[in-house]
Amino acid sequence: MGKHSASGDEPYQPRGTYTADSSPQQAPIPTETRRSRLNRSRAETQPRPATAQASTSQPTTPPKPQASKTPKRFRPHIKDWTLGQRILAGFLLIGFILSAISTVALWPSNTPARVDKSFQETSSLPQNIADGTIAVTTEAACGSPSVGRTFDDTPREPTTSTGTCTRAIVNITSGPDKGKRTLIETSHKPGDPDLREGDKIRMTRHATDDGSMGYAFNDYQRKVPVIAWLIITAIAMVAIGSWRGARSLVGLIITMAIIGAFMLPALLRGGDPLLLAVTSCALIMFVVIYLVHGISWKSSSALAGTIIALGLAATMAGWGIDGTRLRGLGEEDNLLVQLYLPDVTVHGLMLAGFIVGAIGALNDATVAQASTVNELAIIDRKASPWRLFAGGMQVGRDHIASMLYTLILSYAGAALPMLLLITASERPLGQVLTSDLIATEIVRSAVGAIALALAVPITTIIAAVTVKPDPDASNAGGHGHGHVHVHHH
Repeated sequence: MGKHSASGDEPYQPRGTYTADSSPQQAPIPTETRRSRLNRSRAETQPRPATAQASTSQPTTPPKPQASKTPKRFRPHIKDWTLGQRILAGFLLIGFILSAISTVALWPSNTPARVDKSFQETSSLPQNIADGTIAVTTEAACGSPSVGRTFDDTPREPTTSTGTCTRAIVNITSGPDKGKRTLIETSHKPGDPDLREGDKIRMTRHATDDGSMGYAFNDYQRKVPVIAWLIITAIAMVAIGSWRGARSLVGLIITMAIIGAFMLPALLRGGDPLLLAVTSCALIMFVVIYLVHGISWKSSSALAGTIIALGLAATMAGWGIDGTRLRGLGEEDNLLVQLYLPDVTVHGLMLAGFIVGAIGALNDATVAQASTVNELAIIDRKASPWRLFAGGMQVGRDHIASMLYTLILSYAGAALPMLLLITASERPLGQVLTSDLIATEIVRSAVGAIALALAVPITTIIAAVTVKPDPDASNAGGHGHGHVHVHHH
């Protein structure tokens, strides 16, 4: 007799039977029960619409996206700066204000510079220049009466033969005699130009005894090749240095503009050489360093180190010139300045030259040191200022050693003809080294080397205290950026 469940809806079925291992076997689930469970599981997996009561009691709002925190290289808020950064910013602000005031005070006036009248007559620099093109070159007898004179077609032949020369008939292409011709003769002596057909040359114009205009070879025209080299240089700088290389070209133009429009005219009108040199160099550094390297604590550290080293170089240059009693008259250009420019002193001009000559090497060293400390800070963000300083000086000592002989070799290369003449004179070495000409270069090199050596630790300690790591260097592209590992032994 069958049994029924308590509910009376379904017939009784045994829950399971037992096998030999005494494990119960599950009884088969009725068809209606399986369908109900399947429908219930489907309902649970489907999204449920929010009821009015749920939306009222527990409103669902999407979470607000968190603003990405992008650290900045140069913090705009003074309250976030450290004490070292505030001191550095104040120092640079005062330096910029003083440079601006000095620039306004020393700006050259509109009054013409005083130049001795004999300068126009005796020196080759201010002479009138005319352009020309070599039309024909031939080998002929020397001594033509048409040498240096203008004519329309062919030159006159010499009345007596004094040897064989190279005749160059020149078409004058500028000046009052444009369209006419003149004749240039060369006798193949050392220093004579090698004139060829098609060469573009420059000639000096001078008055002859009969009142007519005479011409003589002055130099080759180099406009096209010089422009070509400048273009090649600019392309190389941009191709290798990218935007920073392009900005360096702009900085070079600004540098030449400051020297040409401010320093040189002011010197020519009797301005103080020391103040003009320091002001010009400081102004150049303020503009160029931030333009090329951007506004950051790294650039500011390099700028501060350069300015401090610049002041030390100016002080040492004055001591060196006065202590060795240099006159600067061993160079021909200084003699011409003393003869023709009454408002310019050779002593002051030498001092300004020492300062301007040192600023390039100083800028190179300070930027390199600030960049080194910045990279060390990126590698080890927990490094103390002393650790950054010690690591930066390891590189700085190598920089000092390499730059020392770089300075000496650059001066030796510029003075190579003079050194060759001194060697041929067979004078004792002591006399040569203590002569005004050589002593000037020795003191110039010494001032630059000492200023460079001092600039390295000065810039390194400033950067170690103020530089913050560049976040882009470590976070660019997430965490996939390569890291540099430093091993301490």
